[in-house]
Amino acid sequence: MNYPIVFYPKVVMQFCHQYPLPEASSSCATSSQLQETQQFEQPVVLLTPPQPPVVLPVKLLWLIWVFWLYGAIALPLLAISWGWLWWEMLLVVAAYSCLIAAAYSYVFGCRQKLLSRYKQQILEYKQQEILSQQEILSQQKRLSQQETLSNKQQEFSSFKSGKEELQTVFKSVKIDLQHRNRSFKDLMSLRVTPNGISQARQGVSEQRFLQYLQQYFEEVVQAAEFKIPSSQRSYSADFIVIHTRSGLGIDVEIDEPYAGKSKKPTHCCDADRDMRRNQLFLEWNWIVVRFTEKQVVQAPLSCCKFLAQAIAFVTGDRSYLKQLETEPDLLSVKPWTTREARAMAKSNYRLTYLSGFGVGSACNRVSKF
Repeated sequence: MNYPIVFYPKVVMQFCHQYPLPEASSSCATSSQLQETQQFEQPVVLLTPPQPPVVLPVKLLWLIWVFWLYGAIALPLLAISWGWLWWEMLLVVAAYSCLIAAAYSYVFGCRQKLLSRYKQQILEYKQQEILSQQEILSQQKRLSQQETLSNKQQEFSSFKSGKEELQTVFKSVKIDLQHRNRSFKDLMSLRVTPNGISQARQGVSEQRFLQYLQQYFEEVVQAAEFKIPSSQRSYSADFIVIHTRSGLGIDVEIDEPYAGKSKKPTHCCDADRDMRRNQLFLEWNWIVVRFTEKQVVQAPLSCCKFLAQAIAFVTGDRSYLKQLETEPDLLSVKPWTTREARAMAKSNYRLTYLSGFGVGSACNRVSKF
């Protein structure tokens, strides 16, 4: 799963399935346009869930230390029976202990690596499953609308009052949309709201991206703070974008590969910290969108277009997207592992795209919890 990454709450996906949106251009589409749509319809790929890796149970790892304990007892006894000096016996036991420790570290490290890879595969599978469901819904919606329009065209050709019937259809669609919008706004009233503004220092790239967000979206808040249930800690969202007409909320995150001062790797795909955070925001009924810092710096308008597409997909409101439809789509970026993040920190990778933002202040950004 590459950047930009988007996660939709389960309740939002269920709502979109229950209340599919009519195609924006269906009211004025011709039969030739419908045929072209059918020709370019993409098949839906059946997804296979990843299989759990075969790893050594934790209980069996203790056998290594049991083996070491027996060896640590047996070796001194043998050394005494052979007449070794005490320091020779100590060297042998120390060497044996180092070998056992190295073996344990290797086996434990391999086990953790396999489990981390499996967690990442599960996350990618869930995201692909959501995208597949979206594609299925989209295709079903297109086919339903094509059949409806085709039937209406046949009916209109046999009646002189086709114009009046068409107006009736448009009116019914409008009523359905109004009902859908009211229902969705009621659903979004359950969305958890922030309890304040975080005091964490923001980077220069975020300040610049804020200007773009405020230019194209009505309600944008930077560094909104959310209290974590049953904890003294809070999460700070880089930005929240709220679609005021529907109440839809998007948590917009900017991920950098490492912290500016400490060079500590952050937002790595083989760590589960972001996964826990994403899950909590989804439970709070927020859409989560993640960009890389480089995407926001080099293609801010394409990032805004991606947000506008997410809003249009859920609410049907294309007013934001119309302002940005001429902008190119955002190019995907592969996520990084902890090892890759350390290599990027060593080579000062962030300076390659932050040079025009005041390097010192931009790279001294404090990662937010």
